[in-house]
Amino acid sequence: MSHHHPPAVSWHEARELLHTAASALTPTLSTEALPLQATIGRYVAEDLTARMPVPHYSSSAMDGYAVAGAPPWRLVSPDYPEDARTNVHRLAVPIAAGEATPILTGGLLPEGTEAIVREEHSHRYEGAGALGSGIHYLDMAEGYTVPKPGTDIRYAGAELSPGAILSSRGDLITAQRAAFLGVNGFDELPVLKNVPVRCAFTGNEVITFGMPSPGQVRDAFGGFLEVSLAGAGCEVRPSARLADIAEEFHTFVTTSTARILIFTGGSSTSGVDMVRQTLADIGAEYIFESVRVRPGHPALAAKIPAPKEGMNAGQERLVLGLPGNPLAAYTALYSYLPVILAGLRGLPIPALDRAELATDIPPLRKRSQHRLMPVRVSEGKAYPLDALASHMLSGLAQATHFALVDATGQQAGTHAILVPVF
Repeated sequence: MSHHHPPAVSWHEARELLHTAASALTPTLSTEALPLQATIGRYVAEDLTARMPVPHYSSSAMDGYAVAGAPPWRLVSPDYPEDARTNVHRLAVPIAAGEATPILTGGLLPEGTEAIVREEHSHRYEGAGALGSGIHYLDMAEGYTVPKPGTDIRYAGAELSPGAILSSRGDLITAQRAAFLGVNGFDELPVLKNVPVRCAFTGNEVITFGMPSPGQVRDAFGGFLEVSLAGAGCEVRPSARLADIAEEFHTFVTTSTARILIFTGGSSTSGVDMVRQTLADIGAEYIFESVRVRPGHPALAAKIPAPKEGMNAGQERLVLGLPGNPLAAYTALYSYLPVILAGLRGLPIPALDRAELATDIPPLRKRSQHRLMPVRVSEGKAYPLDALASHMLSGLAQATHFALVDATGQQAGTHAILVPVF
């Protein structure tokens, strides 16, 4: 790895380069089959198709009567069992023209049914005289007309035919999607294994509890960054806290089997930062070394080639170096981790929404191409928050997104790309 530092790439270029590298990483993610309820939050490993029509049987959309022909209809009823646990939705007697039979919402449509007459639209009465007493009949209640054929019937296959795609490879399985697949007969699903990720927190000046003294800083990552990673679908391996000693960095990289290694701090060009030195020592290949965005300019990414032997034999890995300043680190994480995960999962770069800026954004004094600002998005507008310096977190604490804006400034009413906070 060269020790000279090439020009910084743009924010968009950094995402594209990372996605390309992650998409080509070998070996690809493996899959596993999990019980349906255990798949929520995972990603579908292959296209899932309907094994039966949806809905899988023709049924009534209303409580009422299945009818055939013109009224009055002679009522015929199924034999209802005495056991209250019997599924009466499966009870159906065929009907011919001039007949009707009671039916519940979701009830199996009797053979011969032409339409459903809603309970509240109907009038029942007992026959008399020539019609014969003891026989019950159905007619339309006053003010209602005979329904057209097909009224209030849910026909089998009206929603989906057998073989239709229910869920595509790479879809995130939400509770709603799992419920949809469950009603279509799936008891387990093939899912992509979660991406193993391991973090290294660096800096001799960092303390993990108590009030920091001058020259010390309180840890802003340990225990928090891992939650974001888990929420993004990562298998979070135990993190490490590294002293500013080259041997510790080298050991962390060479003994970690996670596919993605994330460093906080240690990625700038100063002489005491160890990430670059370690990457050079192991022959890693830079994907980018800095990005024309603030905060987050010192972020870097690299690919570690697969060694021929040892615990990582045959496995390529990625390194994401986050800046040490907290706001800068989180902007880089939210900008680049979803792109890496999408590439590993064989998915395109995630699309990002836009929102109208609620206020003018002044120019950035430092040279850059873009800036990432914590914003609160409400009713389609992005409201910038205070505390924009790379070491500040009070703005992020209230943010729903980061907005990517021009470093030269941007007017209220123009649109900015939104990067979700997770």
